[in-house]
Amino acid sequence: MGVLVKTSLFICILWGIHIWIKQVIDTEENNQKMEETLENMNHSYVEFQGKINQARKYRHDIPKHLHMMEQAVSDIIDDEYSVDTMLNAIACVTEEKCQEYNIQININLAIKEREIFDKLNIEKVDLSGLLQNLLDNAIEECCRISEDFERKILWTMNTTEYGVKIRVENTCCNIKNIDFITKKEDKNAHGWGVRIIKEVVQKAGGNINYTKEEGNNICAEVFLPFIGNF
Repeated sequence: MGVLVKTSLFICILWGIHIWIKQVIDTEENNQKMEETLENMNHSYVEFQGKINQARKYRHDIPKHLHMMEQAVSDIIDDEYSVDTMLNAIACVTEEKCQEYNIQININLAIKEREIFDKLNIEKVDLSGLLQNLLDNAIEECCRISEDFERKILWTMNTTEYGVKIRVENTCCNIKNIDFITKKEDKNAHGWGVRIIKEVVQKAGGNINYTKEEGNNICAEVFLPFIGNF
């Protein structure tokens, strides 16, 4: 075998070894990056799972706290808006808020059956959140109106053969600019009200409609069907 051939063969072997070493190094670097990525993902997962567990625990305790609150307020509420204690509590709290912000509010809760909400595909704590967010949004919009002009909210509820109707109508500052999205600076905090309304209604198999009414009013109408009617 000639010297040239041996030299060429040796160079090829060295080149092959070089390529193999480079591949090993690249593979090791990639493995290290993957390990770091997996470690970060695992850390994020553990942290996220912890938050989920905290939320579940909090949610599990809410019905008990709500029941205790209902029992407490039932002894101090003077006005009887409904046979349902929760509705009475929400009505009284909302009325106080409206008085504080110089808002006229009319409440008509034609709910005559005590166990009517048990027929809905919604937990009572979610129903409470739905109502409070609807009303808080109405109050928020009214507060944008100068106190020199009318601030008014109309909250009605009634039942049909197929479910429960909720209607919240309120005056607003400029109906042309209404997009039913919070205008407060903290979008993440206050936008939750709009999101939870839609999520809760959809989860319950119901529907919600926002409309712009005459007289610079906006209206939110919700229908929650009885179980078996959706």
